[in-house]
Amino acid sequence: MELKPGYKETDVGDIPEDWEVIPLGKGLSGRPGYGINAPAVPYSDRLPAYIRITDITEDGRYDPSNPVSVKSADSEKYFLEDGDIVFARTGASVGKSYKYRPCDGRLVFAGFLIRVHPDSINLYAPYVAAYITTGPYWRWVQLMSMRSGQPGINGNEYAMLPIPKPPITEQRAIATAVSEVESLLDSLNLLIAK
Repeated sequence: MELKPGYKETDVGDIPEDWEVIPLGKGLSGRPGYGINAPAVPYSDRLPAYIRITDITEDGRYDPSNPVSVKSADSEKYFLEDGDIVFARTGASVGKSYKYRPCDGRLVFAGFLIRVHPDSINLYAPYVAAYITTGPYWRWVQLMSMRSGQPGINGNEYAMLPIPKPPITEQRAIATAVSEVESLLDSLNLLIAK
């Protein structure tokens, strides 16, 4: 298939010539981090809410329908912050992700999740969240997680994820367009449900 003028072929597909492809780790404010290793306990408003792989929907949202808490002196170190994205690191859910939204409340992330924080100079978090719903991302997950009987991708491997990097202004425009489409779809689903 012939390339469109102004495009180049890369590991993530055909992209505009002025974009580059970088490993995710190059656009993060720190190294990927693992969640807290602590058991879930029954939900209590006196304890932090706990987000596990099972609390993330297939479309990357937090599902608070069966809330649990975590009771650990170390919980403070594991609260998600605006701009954080967590990835499932093992099992059938490997690759599933969630971009933290402050409106979901304060959440401590569990040990089978890996947190990354785009640095906002190279990568805009909502753009990254949009990219990790695409076919090239899921093909990468499939290839990376096939190396053993139990699928899994560790923090160092997530840092190697190739991601297209347009200028930050274009990343913001792409993320805004994706967000507007998602809002429209949510509205249509509510209308259909009525």
